[in-house]
Amino acid sequence: MQLRILSIVVLLSFVTIVGGCACPCAKCGVPRTPRAPCIHDLCDCNQPPPDIANVIPTNGDLLPLPAPTETYQVLTAATCQCNAATNNAVANMVELERHWAMVIIQCDTKGVQENFCLDRDLLSLHACTIRNETAGAALTAYYQLAGLEAQHHHLQHALSESEKSLSRVEKMRESGIELPDGINRTAILKQINQMEDQLTQMEYLRLQLNGQLQKLIGCPLNEHAFYWPEMDWHPEMSPVDAELELAVGLQNRHDLRGLELLLCNLEKITLPVARAVLHYADSTVGSVEPRSGIIHVLRCCKCNEHEVPVRCRQLAMFYDDTESKATAEIKNAVYKIGLQQHRIVIAQQTLLDLRDRLDQLIKTRDVEDVAIFQISALRIEIDQAESALIEQVVGLKLAQVELKKAQGLLSTECGFEPQLCLEGCCNGACMRCEGGLGYGCQCGNCKTESCQNCLLKPSSRCD
Repeated sequence: MQLRILSIVVLLSFVTIVGGCACPCAKCGVPRTPRAPCIHDLCDCNQPPPDIANVIPTNGDLLPLPAPTETYQVLTAATCQCNAATNNAVANMVELERHWAMVIIQCDTKGVQENFCLDRDLLSLHACTIRNETAGAALTAYYQLAGLEAQHHHLQHALSESEKSLSRVEKMRESGIELPDGINRTAILKQINQMEDQLTQMEYLRLQLNGQLQKLIGCPLNEHAFYWPEMDWHPEMSPVDAELELAVGLQNRHDLRGLELLLCNLEKITLPVARAVLHYADSTVGSVEPRSGIIHVLRCCKCNEHEVPVRCRQLAMFYDDTESKATAEIKNAVYKIGLQQHRIVIAQQTLLDLRDRLDQLIKTRDVEDVAIFQISALRIEIDQAESALIEQVVGLKLAQVELKKAQGLLSTECGFEPQLCLEGCCNGACMRCEGGLGYGCQCGNCKTESCQNCLLKPSSRCD
């Protein structure tokens, strides 16, 4: 018998040597990667650049940017927010993953069920987080587009005023009339060119923002379809209570609720879920896990019990760190709202002062011999002040969106609440003595695993 086994081993070795490796590519070793040589010509290149203005053709046909026609597609802030939250593809994929977890829970072993019960709730929280972020991105593009359309109007008005001034200058030159002091045809032309450049950039930015909105709210991409945001231009100027907003945000944030859920319900059998969640803190955290196999289990049966308190401590630290970041994020948004409110007041006063100055010039135009160019220049300043005020109002809207996004309220306002089965149940290993955190542990001997007095409430695992 032994001779037969030995002959088989020898035969297999001989076939392997003669036949070669089953992976022929391995015989060649690691292939070389391409590399370009660093060989360059030498020159004395201290030369002036070419005259680009004379090189560029002046009669070429340029590609026109898509522009809106006489009609727009009306879009409200609520529709923008909730359509983006509803139609996010990744969030809907996460919901399907949660459905698949529920299917497995109904048919697999208890150990698998324990893991997927946690997974199911964490997936629901994650889907709401994605919807919240998408709604925030959509509202950001929405208010930016509203501000752009309003500023576009005032810039066109300022351009029209500059063109009128240029026309007056041309007529005065043709008539031989001397231009007033401070009026320069070249300066007016430069101002017109700068405004036309700004209008061109606005048209491109309008195209980008419309494309972003179409993608975010789940509509087909069409560069010839343009939205008109129905904007409420009355800014909310009442002061914001930072502590109240912080309390609302910390209670509602999905990341904190997910970590609390895991801290409250972690068991040894659900350690794979804890490792996966800890990967979000850092890729190395949660990467060490016990080896499978009977030998490893026998040699490390006592050591493996140590992983539960380690993961509990890591999750507690992760929770504290996330809470600190959330606090900073929410308070930063609150104070940014206050900043924008102050800037709105300043921009408003600047605009009102310019309007008063224009009214005075028009009333005393005949008496004080005020030049029409002075009035025209003041009208352009007013258009610029109007744009500055619009920018600050939009900035306030964006700060309010940032606050709601930091609080996790944007998806909630659209009816997307996490469907949690384990929230409210807080009797996992981290809450008992073996977790090593001391939560609710009053029995004195926290080294025993059967510390029943530490249980906060009966378990309702996957019911």
